[in-house]
Amino acid sequence: MKDIEERLARLEARNEVLATIAQYSSLNDRYGAVEALLAMFREDAVLRNPSGAREGIDAISEYYRATAVQQDGFARHHVMNQVVTFPELDVARHEAYFLAILGRDGESRLAFGRYDDVLKRDDGGWKFATKVNDVTGVTTLEAGWAHGFPTAAG
Repeated sequence: MKDIEERLARLEARNEVLATIAQYSSLNDRYGAVEALLAMFREDAVLRNPSGAREGIDAISEYYRATAVQQDGFARHHVMNQVVTFPELDVARHEAYFLAILGRDGESRLAFGRYDDVLKRDDGGWKFATKVNDVTGVTTLEAGWAHGFPTAAG
């Protein structure tokens, strides 16, 4: 019976982690939701993306507040091929691909990349300890992607 209880607990935890990732994507699509987005991070969290690494909730807050002000357009983030593993009881690793459909500065853009996240469970649920948004390609509809994507840095 204990095996079934452990398996059920792991399935419930996996579903909670996936719901957390879905909420993160949804909040990123709503630029005014900075406070709710920040509540998804631990105080000592690390956020990494092509623009650099931010350590601690204050640095992460500064990044998202600046990003929310700059971005006025359209965004829809889609997460796929998700794999959730549990290296420890209350620690989850989430790996996935993402595709972001964006409208910025009058351009229709498409970005893709990988998430490689570590989440920890506490009394408030699952929160990001490490959030890695590895943007590996960005293009416009005009430029297309028939010959691949330009790199995020290029």
